[in-house]
Amino acid sequence: MSESSAASTTAAAPPQQSFWEDLIDIYFQPANVFRRRQNSSVWPPMLFVAIAVGLIFFITFNTLQPIFDAEFARGSAKALANNPQMTPEMLEKMRGVSTSIGRYAIGVIMLLTMVVIGSVTWLVGKLFGSSQTYHAALVVAAWAYMPRVIGAVLAGVQGLIMDPAKLTSQLAISLSPARFYDVDATNPLLYQALGRLDLITIWVTVLIGIGVYITGKVSKGRATGVAVLMWVLGALPALRQAYVSM
Repeated sequence: MSESSAASTTAAAPPQQSFWEDLIDIYFQPANVFRRRQNSSVWPPMLFVAIAVGLIFFITFNTLQPIFDAEFARGSAKALANNPQMTPEMLEKMRGVSTSIGRYAIGVIMLLTMVVIGSVTWLVGKLFGSSQTYHAALVVAAWAYMPRVIGAVLAGVQGLIMDPAKLTSQLAISLSPARFYDVDATNPLLYQALGRLDLITIWVTVLIGIGVYITGKVSKGRATGVAVLMWVLGALPALRQAYVSM
């Protein structure tokens, strides 16, 4: 290889950045982060998101307690309607388990969620001709979930400043139109559909699309198709639960 060719190759290589620099760039220059990190270890971003969200959630859990109480009350009412034999002791035990999961296990849940998102993104990408590797799909999912850290901070702040009487649902602190609706007076399917318009969720979805575009070497149109389908698939569990509760 000639000196000019070597120099050209060196110039074309993306500049090396530290993890902490990429932690900032993912919000402003995500395409560059995906170019640099697609072959790097998935663990730094994945563990950062899981630990950061888990720690924030643990610290702010008490301020968000009214949400969990309201959600549990609705769930208990439905459980009693479907199973009259259920006793108060059983409900109290369920409350304890639910509280423990909410306070201590959110980090693990986030970790598993990123693995699932990465796996589904990889599979969906194949439908659109993506050449993305499974490893790169996990990397994209991990970095794309960075806005969830901001979402966790905003949730905690809202728990501190909002009237507890208005903390009636998880979507009451979302950045979506659902926050302006009464969970008990709105059609469950409509309520969950509105909640899917959450700005953090849309941000994550856009990052997934950018990641597929960079690492999967597909057109922008196909990457957009992957992102849209991922957004739709992500809505299905909540919509199904809403339909069952009607």
